[in-house]
Amino acid sequence: MIGCLSGEHINRIVMKDNKVVGEERLLSDEKERFRDVLNGSDGNLYAVTDSGKLYRISKK
Repeated sequence: MIGCLSGEHINRIVMKDNKVVGEERLLSDEKERFRDVLNGSDGNLYAVTDSGKLYRISKK
């Protein structure tokens, strides 16, 4: 997972044998600059934006 400041989304990158084989853009409709993305010990993904918002992303 990569937080994108200028792209205003979170990039989910799928790699196989050190090559990118897939990409998914998350939360692009939020129009936020994602500063940091971390895996939580509870299995959720947490993201912080420049404006101070905290997002919790969980599996469906």
